[in-house]
Amino acid sequence: ARGQQDCRSPPARREMSGALPVLDDYRHDRLPQADVHLPMPEDQPAEQGRSRNRSIRASTEYARYEVPRSADRTPQRSRRGSKEAQGVAPVPGTSATVVPEGYDKDDGGYKLPWEGDGMAAPLEWSHKFMGGLRNDIRRRLVKHFKSDYTDAFTKENFAVIAPSILFLFFACYAPALAFGALFDIATEGNIGIFEMVLSTAICGVIYAVFSGQPMTIMGATGPELAYTIVFYNICKQLDLEYLPARWWQGMWTALFTVLCAITDSSCLMMYVTRFTEEIFSSIVSILEVAAALTAIINIFLSDLSIGAQLLSVILCSATYITAVKFRDLRGSDWMNKTYRKHISNYGVVITIILGTVITNLIIGPFGITDLGFLNVPESIRPTLNLSNGEPRPWLVPPMGFERELPFWAIFLTIPFALGLTILGYLDQNLTEVIVNKKDRLMKKAPGYHLDLFVCGLGMYPLLSILGLPFTHAATVRSLAHVLSLTTYETVPAPDGKSMVTKVTGCVEQRVSHLVVHLLMFVSLAATPLLRQVPQFIIIGIFLYLGVSSIRGNSMFDRMWLFGIWDKERWPDEPFVTEVSTATTHKFTAIQLACFAVIVMLRYVGAGGAMPFLIAALVPVRIWIVPRFFSAEDLEVLDP
Repeated sequence: ARGQQDCRSPPARREMSGALPVLDDYRHDRLPQADVHLPMPEDQPAEQGRSRNRSIRASTEYARYEVPRSADRTPQRSRRGSKEAQGVAPVPGTSATVVPEGYDKDDGGYKLPWEGDGMAAPLEWSHKFMGGLRNDIRRRLVKHFKSDYTDAFTKENFAVIAPSILFLFFACYAPALAFGALFDIATEGNIGIFEMVLSTAICGVIYAVFSGQPMTIMGATGPELAYTIVFYNICKQLDLEYLPARWWQGMWTALFTVLCAITDSSCLMMYVTRFTEEIFSSIVSILEVAAALTAIINIFLSDLSIGAQLLSVILCSATYITAVKFRDLRGSDWMNKTYRKHISNYGVVITIILGTVITNLIIGPFGITDLGFLNVPESIRPTLNLSNGEPRPWLVPPMGFERELPFWAIFLTIPFALGLTILGYLDQNLTEVIVNKKDRLMKKAPGYHLDLFVCGLGMYPLLSILGLPFTHAATVRSLAHVLSLTTYETVPAPDGKSMVTKVTGCVEQRVSHLVVHLLMFVSLAATPLLRQVPQFIIIGIFLYLGVSSIRGNSMFDRMWLFGIWDKERWPDEPFVTEVSTATTHKFTAIQLACFAVIVMLRYVGAGGAMPFLIAALVPVRIWIVPRFFSAEDLEVLDP
């Protein structure tokens, strides 16, 4: 329902309704959508209602029932007491509501897992030192730690978890390869694919065991990659060894993250709306696409032969197109539903294998000897070689490998650590808010503060000491995990003419997360085989991941309207039907201006300020944007 409140407390709680557009790539089989028009509520005069009833969209994630909005469009915060505001999905034509098993009915709404436990809500200020963190530990680790393992081995749950593990392993491994290849290029071998896979494995195991929401998957993200490039270039300009400087940046980041965890700072997420989410999501997508395109352009500036340059571009383009075709196979008429689902789920891995085999077969006959392959060590060791040709030590010395790190450099890393803390905070909390939405029907409480604490105390220091890239909550992989463990039932649609799929729950446990990342450790033994994979196949996969994440972002959907002058071809969306065209364009223009300023900083030598400007979007939304729009319009454009 439109008024769902997640786990925020009044008066500032807001719905975080899926601003990051990543579901399509990991959906289960789609069912035909049933559009059913709802009757006007009996207590609402027809002349006060909207001319267009909101449709009932039956999607694979959940059956989403939306109710008509009254003409006065009372702001959402004043409608908290209604059934819609409490997250209830009313069945059209009846007064009944479906309450999932394990939830109690209270005043017409679902009883959330933390209600009635005598503690502050997960995103409510506790007003106590470490209050939120202590609540998270009691709610999740103390109450559910045992069941997080035993629940995985019931007969019904294990049948869901087993295929999810295999699917999720490849869903995590492919992005690790893609980000590792970009890290290797951007840092000139200081961080590579081996470090990325090892970092993903370490963080995944730690997070699976100790986190407050083990359904969230950790991995590299676009902002982390962009900020790593910024910091590496700064170190290069100042003639500093990168990994020792990164050691200090990581330790400062760990300290700041722990401070965020013990001061209930995650509660600030109650002030983040879709305005900020959409801009942040767009930045993530564009930075990933730009990194892939930059690598393609640089291939023509390299010393490679013409044949190697052309083959690299062909491989990148063919990989991207093939991955897209495999993704779209799910909705096609080819084969049957089962084969389409499995082939589409593993399409990225199939693409990498096919591209690698074909490339190794043709480079000999065509005489191409200088094609770039993945830079992976021949054995299990760090990627970077020192000046004497030996691999660097496993443990990064904080004061330098071959030349001493200046004392002032320790303090120079502080502002960059603050920026990295902000990026980690946003990545972590935005992803978890989406994962923890009421629509998932989670029965175990989340732990926002505990998750930040685990990152700051358990993960970041270890990654800094080992010289590994940082990982944050990855939205695509996290939602892939949740959707693969979501249970459904098929029920008749309200019109009685079709069937819809409804969510019945989610298999919440730690085992799938833990096993997937233990398998990542095992995969390190096969890392030398990756030396046979052409580099630009992985660049093509990275391009595919970036472009795919653009789909469904409302800001981009509204941006295309500037070029579509035939309004008959505009989508049937609230931002088209419930506000004026000028208002929609003005809101979109403000978002695009903020987005452009932040992205431009990355390419004009001021990328270090990028995280701080992203954080500044929140006060911009609170104090500046309302000056240009009415509360009713903002309720539609920024629900």
